[in-house]
Amino acid sequence: MELKEVIMVERSRLPFRSNCEGYFLKGENILAKQTKEGIIIFPGGGIDDNETIEEGMLRETKEETGAIITELKKLGNMNLIWGPQWAKTEKQKKRYEHYQGDDMTFFSGVVKEFQNTEVKEDTWGENKFIPLEKVIQILRLQLIEADEEIRPYREKQLFFLEGLNQ
Repeated sequence: MELKEVIMVERSRLPFRSNCEGYFLKGENILAKQTKEGIIIFPGGGIDDNETIEEGMLRETKEETGAIITELKKLGNMNLIWGPQWAKTEKQKKRYEHYQGDDMTFFSGVVKEFQNTEVKEDTWGENKFIPLEKVIQILRLQLIEADEEIRPYREKQLFFLEGLNQ
């Protein structure tokens, strides 16, 4: 058996990390940001041991953006398996050793207001909204170029976002 096969077998025995991502609207805009590389980022992150997935979604959103969310609704779930090139940062490389990927739960809701939040590593800046239609257009283009690893995730994002856009 090749070394690559041994690594894959071992990785398949690792647990999934409980994670969340939220699509929160204010009018025709969605709480999102675009990185310098053009990637669209939504609020979300890992769920702590002592909280529900809903509590984690609200906490992550408030920590990252300062947004208070109402009408929180679970949209769906998927397991996202991380490939060997997934980990870019030291934090991600440590996660890669312990998890085979994300057990991702997707939410929607409405941005009620913003509160001041302590500035941390993942805190967003001022530009927190993008028109929903623009986000959908960007993700459609990124789906065309998506590799097989990220494609199911992008398809799921588009499915939920297009549903919100109706």
